[in-house]
Amino acid sequence: MNNNVLDDQIRTATEALCNILAQDQTVVSSKAKIGLFFQNPDATKLFEEVNSYGEELRNKHLAGMPPTEEEIAKFDALRESVIKNDVARGFLEARQSIDGILQTVNQYLGMSIDLGRAPTPAEVEEAQKQAMSSSCGCSGNCSDDCDCGDDCECEKDGESGCGCSH
Repeated sequence: MNNNVLDDQIRTATEALCNILAQDQTVVSSKAKIGLFFQNPDATKLFEEVNSYGEELRNKHLAGMPPTEEEIAKFDALRESVIKNDVARGFLEARQSIDGILQTVNQYLGMSIDLGRAPTPAEVEEAQKQAMSSSCGCSGNCSDDCDCGDDCECEKDGESGCGCSH
């Protein structure tokens, strides 16, 4: 890998940003929750189980075989058990926090290149809403219609509100 891609000014600013992120209380707290999760065999097993079963159902659906009501109920029960497990829920929340930070920083960086200047927070928020609306059909206002917040993967349910699974 070529480490000379960044000039000294950009490298110095990037290092400063990285140090700030590494010391950010949200990041530190999230890393601690993630660490606790990986040290808890019950929580990790539960998480692996729901992910594995979810992938199985997804593959079945992609193969043209919709899941049965029983399969959906089993998946919902597994997912609920993850949500009820404090360590697994903490892991999910921590990942969402870190992912949100990374997405926002990347949004700022990309927009800075596109705009030729640092974007305003309002511009970044608008761009995130536009990106969300193109990926889930909720026009970026899913958090107004349901509890999925900024982690929206919804599809309109044909009626009012959000049809996502959160």
